[in-house]
Amino acid sequence: MFRAHRRESHTARAALAAAGLVAVACDRLPLQPTVPASYAVRGITLTSFTPAGYETTAAANALAGIAATGANTVILVVTAYQGAGASSAVHEDPAHTPQKGSVRAAIQTARTLGLRVVLKPHVDADDATWRGLFTPADPAAWFTSYQDFVGSWAALADSAGCEGFIVGTELASTIGHEGEWRDTIRRVRAAFHGMLLYAASWDEAGRVPFWDALDLVGVDFYYPVAGRADPSRFELRAGWQPWLERLALLNQQTGRRILLTEIGYRSVDGAVLRPWDFTRVARIDLQEQADAYGAALEAVASRDWIEGLCWWDWSADGGGGPLDAGYTPRGKPAERELRSAWRP
Repeated sequence: MFRAHRRESHTARAALAAAGLVAVACDRLPLQPTVPASYAVRGITLTSFTPAGYETTAAANALAGIAATGANTVILVVTAYQGAGASSAVHEDPAHTPQKGSVRAAIQTARTLGLRVVLKPHVDADDATWRGLFTPADPAAWFTSYQDFVGSWAALADSAGCEGFIVGTELASTIGHEGEWRDTIRRVRAAFHGMLLYAASWDEAGRVPFWDALDLVGVDFYYPVAGRADPSRFELRAGWQPWLERLALLNQQTGRRILLTEIGYRSVDGAVLRPWDFTRVARIDLQEQADAYGAALEAVASRDWIEGLCWWDWSADGGGGPLDAGYTPRGKPAERELRSAWRP
């Protein structure tokens, strides 16, 4: 569990009573979750891809909006870049990577609002290769530059009082370099004294060989949870079951609690079929997104081995609303789902 004060020793969380499922006779479950949150982390990811985007008035308002949902944790994304999937070095892009002063400002604002903060480094490729397919031509050189990147941000996270730090995100094709990853984790732990995680892609998590070196298992949850567009909530809840069983097995195998470091659904028709697909053109469907949120919030509420979940995403520039087809719940029925579950 993320500690309320990060300098205190980590203690086991008191056992939480499991909430029962609600039996219904109709095809569609109620529009609002009936099971309140019983897990430690109620998170939303704040995103910015500009140097000063985290220190604007819009960003402060976005953080206030996140807090108003009942969230207790904000995840701040910091993105570095590399030229292509085979590149052997990562770098901070002065035009797109948030500046450290900007991130500090967001951390301070978040803490003022009572939010805990997790810093989450990403790496993107200029040629649009997905980070899970990165295969550096010179792995040793890549890890050296990557360690420089995450090391500097781990030091900032430590000095700014963040509760958690994610050492890597969805870098599936690099996890075979176990020694280099363990060295990366050791270096980050020397700089940062809070909770450490790795955020594995949903189809990668079972293959990560270094979970024992981390405090929690992070999974970016983009599993398909339905077989058709616009499913009922009953179908969505049923669609969660095989994935919950897989996550429960991961918890048992690793001895670590599971945090869904990302989970998200676009507000478009068919979003639940391919939750990871941010490019598909489809008509706006606010209700499908809301139903997906409701089903997810209920599905995890009674699992005491789940540390919580972190929704993707909430833009620092204030985007969203009923005409937005993206992932954000801001200004959509999905936001009401959050408030219902997180502010009962």
